[in-house]
Amino acid sequence: MNTSKVTKQFIAGDYEQIHCKECETTFLTNVYMFDDDHVLLEKRSLGLEYYCGAIHNKGLTKVPNIQRIGILDEDDNAVQAPSQEEVYSGDETDLRFIYVMEKLKHLGQEDRDYFDRCVKDLEWQSEEDRTKIIAGVTKRYNKELAQDIAKLYEYYKQHEGVLAWDLHGENLMQRIDSDDVVILDPYTRKA
Repeated sequence: MNTSKVTKQFIAGDYEQIHCKECETTFLTNVYMFDDDHVLLEKRSLGLEYYCGAIHNKGLTKVPNIQRIGILDEDDNAVQAPSQEEVYSGDETDLRFIYVMEKLKHLGQEDRDYFDRCVKDLEWQSEEDRTKIIAGVTKRYNKELAQDIAKLYEYYKQHEGVLAWDLHGENLMQRIDSDDVVILDPYTRKA
């Protein structure tokens, strides 16, 4: 994929925006059509940068196929990626991060409600209750998803001076072809 060409086409407005209330309010993300199997995401925060850090650091598997293709300032100039020190400084960003991600679908209400009940406030649970919650996710879904949630929580604890836990029912989605549940955007910046 020619990322600079895609970025230039994005700046030129060549991609049609998909208006999805859930994506706009939950992820603070603009979503654009890219091709039959992928969308473009325009993220105006560091949330997905934190998540990509966790994916690589913890070897997560229940994640969407996602690739950052460019970073733009407010004047549509391509800029270098911020350093890890800048990303984890606790400061917000004025940059726009552009990603290509596989198309996903939102979970049904029953599944969203389940995750809202069990993982939304994981950081407020005792260690014993977190262990029970992870076991419940294993039983209802699968071991890999439960392990990834546990690993995401570990990553949150490692960076809790900067990160806020933000995993809930709308931050899990399904693959279109397999209904496999994957995690998306589990962190936000600590206020």
